[in-house]
Amino acid sequence: MKRQWTRLVLTLVPAVCSLALAGCARSPSMHSRFYILQAQRPLASTVAQGKGILVVCRFTIDAAYAGRGLVYRLDEHRYESDAYNEFLISPTVMITEKTRDWLAESGLFAQVVGSGSGAEATHRMEANITALYGDFCDKSAPKAVVEVRFFLLRTESGIDPEVVFAKPYRVARNVKTADPEGLVAGFDDCLQAILTELEDDLAGAM
Repeated sequence: MKRQWTRLVLTLVPAVCSLALAGCARSPSMHSRFYILQAQRPLASTVAQGKGILVVCRFTIDAAYAGRGLVYRLDEHRYESDAYNEFLISPTVMITEKTRDWLAESGLFAQVVGSGSGAEATHRMEANITALYGDFCDKSAPKAVVEVRFFLLRTESGIDPEVVFAKPYRVARNVKTADPEGLVAGFDDCLQAILTELEDDLAGAM
């Protein structure tokens, strides 16, 4: 009898531990909320006037903002990542896609494609996201902050790639509510302002 009891305990303990660990592993996601960026070009799509083909490469992002958790700046040196309020997918991917779609609707190029396209591009866009956080240093006036450095290269066949445009854009917007929903809406406002200015600058540089 004692031997049977010992065998039962040895069987049940690992199973109970496994269930407990599984519960712990799932608990954060049960309470998490997920967000996507929705910045869209406010104007209707423009008929393509440009003749070039632009490939928009996947952007890079500074390590501090590379995770999916929303990042808050609490004071001059203290930042915090929110494990319960996250982007649904990588912010790098979302900002790359929003930029590609925005420029495709601008009419500045005949075609705007992703880096997986086999089209022979005349231009390549690269960018580095250097800031993406909520600034809560002043609790009475929280802000969303986005900064992106863009580079446009001419890549026509037979020539070495040449940088024809480079500019950093930094925008801070007051958020209407000091919570994750308000912050993500602020990010959308910042990104829309950046892409509007980028489109104008590219129109003058092409």
